[in-house]
Amino acid sequence: MIKTLIVDDEPLALDIMTSLLSAHEDVEVIGTCRSGSKALEAIQTLAPDLVFLDIQMPGMSGFELISKIQPERLPAVVFATAYDSFAVDAFRVHALDYLLKPIDPKRLAESLDHVRQQLVLALAEEGGLQSGTKGKYLDVLSHMQGSMALNAGDLASNDPMATEERLAIRDGAEVKLIPHEDIDWVDAAGDYMCVHASGDTHIMRCTMKELQERLTPGPFARIHRSTVVNLRKVIAVTALPKGESELTLAGSVRLKVSRNYKAEVAQLKRR
Repeated sequence: MIKTLIVDDEPLALDIMTSLLSAHEDVEVIGTCRSGSKALEAIQTLAPDLVFLDIQMPGMSGFELISKIQPERLPAVVFATAYDSFAVDAFRVHALDYLLKPIDPKRLAESLDHVRQQLVLALAEEGGLQSGTKGKYLDVLSHMQGSMALNAGDLASNDPMATEERLAIRDGAEVKLIPHEDIDWVDAAGDYMCVHASGDTHIMRCTMKELQERLTPGPFARIHRSTVVNLRKVIAVTALPKGESELTLAGSVRLKVSRNYKAEVAQLKRR
């Protein structure tokens, strides 16, 4: 069971989220809170696996709440808010996803699928989600720190600016064209792709499959369920136990290769 806490200052929002989550048999709502201070206390005492968190609340915002939780006690966080302007900040504090109100049941189900995937990865890598280690699996988002720009919307596939050798990413009213050769690697965070290129991180909203279709075939390979790498940027390959491996990129970036994608590493070694 995924022990879940819901935090929102609006009683109706608490009721709606509780009702929506009741449709998921593996989700157990262990409490609801209407303030950040109450939520802080509940997280410390109940140790939830997952928190659905509003951002704008009187007294203590959702971001302020996150800042007061010790990293080793930090549960998975999915923000649920009526404002889309906080998405980048949400991912900077390691939120797994970002839901806009009114909550769409299908979108909620997708978010829970992502949470389940991360919990499964944590169980496999940590041997279990014990108290004090719940936040470790959030390392999948640790590379999101630094310069980031939120994509305000996807470009249509027939956009004339979206050339085969450049990736078009919206940044407000601006469209940035990132040459494929400048892209080091890409990782997924919720419904957002984090495109790491030339020391910067650019955010675009799309699926991993859609992103792969936009990238030049050949140099880019999927090495994990949530990671794509530019093979031309790899400077070392290290074997790990259980058929896994690790790729090293410039800047001491290390990317773990899932054993399900080990064929990509074999391809790299033949180059």
